[in-house]
Amino acid sequence: MTTPVLSPQILSLGLASLLLVGLGGGYEAYRLTSAQQNMNNVVKQHDQTINQLSKNLKDAQEKYSDLQGEMKFTKDRLGTTQAALSKAQQSSAQFANQQKTVARVWGDQIGQLQQKQESTEGTLGSLSSDVEGVKSELSSTNDQLNSTKTDLQGMVGDLGVQSGLIARNHTEIEELRALGERDYYEFDLGKSKQPQRVGNIAISLKKADAKRQRFTINLISDDRTIEKKDKTLNEPVQFYQTGFHQASEIVVNQIKKDRIAGYVSVPKKREGRSTLSEAGSPSSKPRS
Repeated sequence: MTTPVLSPQILSLGLASLLLVGLGGGYEAYRLTSAQQNMNNVVKQHDQTINQLSKNLKDAQEKYSDLQGEMKFTKDRLGTTQAALSKAQQSSAQFANQQKTVARVWGDQIGQLQQKQESTEGTLGSLSSDVEGVKSELSSTNDQLNSTKTDLQGMVGDLGVQSGLIARNHTEIEELRALGERDYYEFDLGKSKQPQRVGNIAISLKKADAKRQRFTINLISDDRTIEKKDKTLNEPVQFYQTGFHQASEIVVNQIKKDRIAGYVSVPKKREGRSTLSEAGSPSSKPRS
């Protein structure tokens, strides 16, 4: 039997068929591999999503647990606050009852006092009249004292001795004269070398500074000449005279250019020679 001989065309077609089959199988294998890889990627993404959801669920459970703890603490505190509020309300009610009791007791006592006051109104009215009379007498006495010593003041003189009341004008001099404690001699001196007689002394003005309100004088008493230098307005210029334990005073109320005006104050009561101070003796040194 003769073996058939294949022509080249048939072989070419067979090889082409085999090649096509091989190519088709390779493509199918590639397509299946790609599909498998895509499937694996999708599964991996799903796994990641599931893990994230699991983590989120765990966090949510922890937060829920914390919230439950906070809610329990808040409920406990609320319970304590309610208990304290209830106790405070009870204390307030007790205090209100105590206040009512105290008010009732005080009301009873006030009523008793009012009854006693009514029973003694007659005596109180009589006593009030007497008190008003005494007040009127005291007020009248005070008015008289105030009118006698209006604007008068005491000062320390240039010898360091506390002076009596000092007058600053003619009206006040008259008020002091009315007291009858001392003799007062008013003067108005101009600058002159010749001394002017004022009471039982003589005064000569040496200097009068109207701007600085200071003056310098020479006073003659008990055959002594005493200089009083740079004295000021209303300053008690003190000196002692024979026969007087208290100091005599010169007070100048006005200082003008080369002119002064004021008064001399002399004690009324004379003392015996045995009671004279060294400053009042004729042999004592002049002081300015």
